[in-house]
Amino acid sequence: MSISNADNFERYLVEYKFDGAEWGIEIVATNPAEARERLKAISWAKYKGEVFAKIPVTPSRFNRAVARPCAASRFG
Repeated sequence: MSISNADNFERYLVEYKFDGAEWGIEIVATNPAEARERLKAISWAKYKGEVFAKIPVTPSRFNRAVARPCAASRFG
């Protein structure tokens, strides 16, 4: 897994239909082509549970340095 600089990401909207209604989700990617590739990868997604809190964190060198080893251990 490759972890890019968080400053390079944009938010892209994806729409889908479910149970007679239209819904949208946000995909974070570096460009529209990557957003489409990430959408294809969603078919491999696994349910992890309900999100009960969202804590905003300001990007910094320290945060990225800490996130890289954590993400690598989680997905490695």
